[in-house]
Amino acid sequence: MSRRRIRSPLAPQDGGGEGDIDLTPMLDVVFIMLIFFIVTSTFVKEPGPEIVRIEAVTGERCLRGTIIFAVDALGKIHYDKKEIPLARVASAAEAAKNDTPRANFVIQVDAEASTLVTSELLDKIKDLLDPTVCISTDEKG
Repeated sequence: MSRRRIRSPLAPQDGGGEGDIDLTPMLDVVFIMLIFFIVTSTFVKEPGPEIVRIEAVTGERCLRGTIIFAVDALGKIHYDKKEIPLARVASAAEAAKNDTPRANFVIQVDAEASTLVTSELLDKIKDLLDPTVCISTDEKG
């Protein structure tokens, strides 16, 4: 039993390419786009602890808010999944602002946290703040 190859009348008769599609240029474009998005993306440093946020009736979304500090129920300050003392808040905030100059500060405050600690935190970073401060809340309802 012999096997014969049946040719389409539309196929080239010289035995050359058989309608193969070269995907190399498409893969090049995909990899260039992937590299572009990786290089231009900004990563959010999570503060670490689980925060029970205060409910708010009104509020606006905070644009470009990527520098997040958190105050937990015990009054401890967290940044980048680490607890930091109040004395180091200013240097951590300045380094974060140098890394991402257009970012806003977001402060997550636990519902049980002391307002004194939050006030001291704001006092330490007030020179780096944009005109608005973003406080993370839950929507009521």
